[in-house]
Amino acid sequence: MTEYVHSAEARDKIFAGLLEHPHTRVAALTADGRRIPAPDALARDADRLLPVPGDNSNLLEMLRPADVVDALAAWERTARTGVGRISAQLSDEPGRRYELTAIDMRHRYGVFVCVLMDLGMHPALSDGDRSEQSLAALRPRSARMLKKFDGVIADIDDRVTGMFGWTREQMIGSRSTQFFHEEDVQRSIAAWLDMLSTKQSSRVRVRHSRADGSWLWIEVENIYQEAAELAEAVMVSHISDISEEMAAYEALRHREQLFRRLADSLPIGLLQLEQDGSVVYANSLLTSMLGTGAAGTVHEQLASVADQDRATLDTAFQDVLAGGPDRELEVTLQPLPASGEQRRCTFTLIGLSDEEGAPGALACVRDITESVRSREELRVKATFDHLTGCYNRASSLAILDRELSVEGHHLTGVIFADLNEFKGVNDSLGHAAGDELLVTAANRIRSVLRSDDVVGRIGGDEFLLICPRLEQAAEVINIAERVGKALEGDVVLSAGTARLSAAIGVACSTDGSTGDVLIAQADAAMYESKRLKPRRPVLFEQPLPAPESEKPAPTRP
Repeated sequence: MTEYVHSAEARDKIFAGLLEHPHTRVAALTADGRRIPAPDALARDADRLLPVPGDNSNLLEMLRPADVVDALAAWERTARTGVGRISAQLSDEPGRRYELTAIDMRHRYGVFVCVLMDLGMHPALSDGDRSEQSLAALRPRSARMLKKFDGVIADIDDRVTGMFGWTREQMIGSRSTQFFHEEDVQRSIAAWLDMLSTKQSSRVRVRHSRADGSWLWIEVENIYQEAAELAEAVMVSHISDISEEMAAYEALRHREQLFRRLADSLPIGLLQLEQDGSVVYANSLLTSMLGTGAAGTVHEQLASVADQDRATLDTAFQDVLAGGPDRELEVTLQPLPASGEQRRCTFTLIGLSDEEGAPGALACVRDITESVRSREELRVKATFDHLTGCYNRASSLAILDRELSVEGHHLTGVIFADLNEFKGVNDSLGHAAGDELLVTAANRIRSVLRSDDVVGRIGGDEFLLICPRLEQAAEVINIAERVGKALEGDVVLSAGTARLSAAIGVACSTDGSTGDVLIAQADAAMYESKRLKPRRPVLFEQPLPAPESEKPAPTRP
């Protein structure tokens, strides 16, 4: 609601209206609220002036502590609008309620004034009672007014005075719109003209000024009265106090604004849908994430979801809107034109029922692109060798065990390749050259494998190759021979030229083979390959011939 600033004329009128009440007292105040002697122009009615304390104490010191905060707010309102009002108790008069109206009268008297109107004793009020009982509980809830065809007030009943505080002399002869809030005048005129043209009753809601400077929400029912001449017609206006209803609307509006502020400040996108899929609310972050703006339906709102995930998400929304269980799923969004980045989001779908106000659904959307990226980076680090891009030892062993667990008649082959003279390359050309040689070896191995074969680096210069779904052992020998040729020859490195070669052992699964057994067999065959001149891949056979150094010495007769 727009805050109304009172003109100097309006403040004069309010002050004069308050002084017409017999039970009022007046205090002169400085801009900071200190009580000071009244100027001569204000002191003509000395009986009404509050005595000034010797220390020029603040007006707030007169009030009970429980009313000080509200009084401060009213004083700030006075500074902004020219008039502020509260209902409060004085510290030295427990149980008695006063209406305090502060008015900026510096244009006339050079001071602020505070008018205290005695509301009398209230049994329900006590020192410990914090309730805000004011004139609202005492004033009439309805009143009656007569108006001429042009809206000039012809007569009022006593309840009008009780409701607004204006006297008969102040209201009769004035146009009723003079008492309406400026923002409501055009609406009230339109309702009045509608009544005159249709000769039917009309209703309008407006803010009506009160003599104390406050505004009161009222509903006016204007009833047409037939007359021989329009100029002689006198219309009847029934007035109803709707301040409590409007206060409830205002409180609801404030709560809605607070909800929207909170929703817009959350680090997640929010989407509320009615049961038919129409959009009730979408916070600013959601529209930013999805890039769909002020879409009216869930179909339009989800237009940026990637095609491969769209059907799944649509089905999930339909299920939740139909009363199904809450769902959570992860989807990909199409790249936004501004960034071109493809993003991932989680949608948490929550069903709403009549208990939450209306059936429908609430979607909480979180952008997890960075989380997915971090998760993928961790997965890569946990799965692959950072230097060569091959699977690391743990992942290689896990893949081998998984392949061996697959039921069927296929064989799984294992190739163990160990680079020859690798330590000499590190010693002569440096560790950077050694790393470069390992990368070259890994690339060459990959270039001769099948699409399903797996390359793992399980040691410094050791590679484990897993060849699944073989029909016969000869297939893995052929692969091993291709690997052996790929790992043979000179390699030009940044620091010089190195000779590349490898010893290669091969093993093939049988019924009941385990990963550890196959690797041990391929490792044993690799050592046999190292012994051969020239080196070639060796298939593990039981038993392998022992090296010459390990053969027992002949016994003498």
